[in-house]
Amino acid sequence: MQIALTPRLAGEGSISSRATRLLLTALLCLSAFLPAAAQNPVPASVTATLESVGYTAIPMTRHGDAHLTVEARLNDVAGTFILDTGAGRTVVDRAAQARFDEGRATVAGGQATGAGGSGLAIAALPGSRLRIGNYRDDAFTVHFLALDHVNAAFANRGEAPVAGVLGADVLERGGAVIDYPNLRLYLRTPDADGDAAASPSHSSEQR
Repeated sequence: MQIALTPRLAGEGSISSRATRLLLTALLCLSAFLPAAAQNPVPASVTATLESVGYTAIPMTRHGDAHLTVEARLNDVAGTFILDTGAGRTVVDRAAQARFDEGRATVAGGQATGAGGSGLAIAALPGSRLRIGNYRDDAFTVHFLALDHVNAAFANRGEAPVAGVLGADVLERGGAVIDYPNLRLYLRTPDADGDAAASPSHSSEQR
């Protein structure tokens, strides 16, 4: 079960942030009972084909029973991020913002909507540098959002906190291929084919 944390522009419909936090915490707790996926290895030929066109393999790690994480560097600072295909944007916990923002001022990023709620304020930092394995994006816009409720749920289950959530902005921009059985994420560095656009600082309505 994914944590959908999609920034929305201010002024759109909202539900209290308290309701959002309670629901996200409940989703985290319930996800502990999901079974692990059956192993069905991806053929080696698929891996070879991806690597031949510029993809890099990034290891994923299980975080508890239901979540996958990747190690990334944002503005040269390392952090652990949940892989969330349902999140519209990559977000860093506001509590960790000072570690990643290089002392630069952020800009307004609207509000977030998630699994049943909205109203959480977001700040954006364009011009950030993202590294995930050999994947590089020097024109990345990261968003900062309060994720204390998420990390509190992890703590209650005896699991380590995370720096943030890796969302669809990176997955789309990097043309992501997820090899779930082998716990690998394949990404291709933007502009490798000369036509990738810089990551946007705002999102549209979640699809």
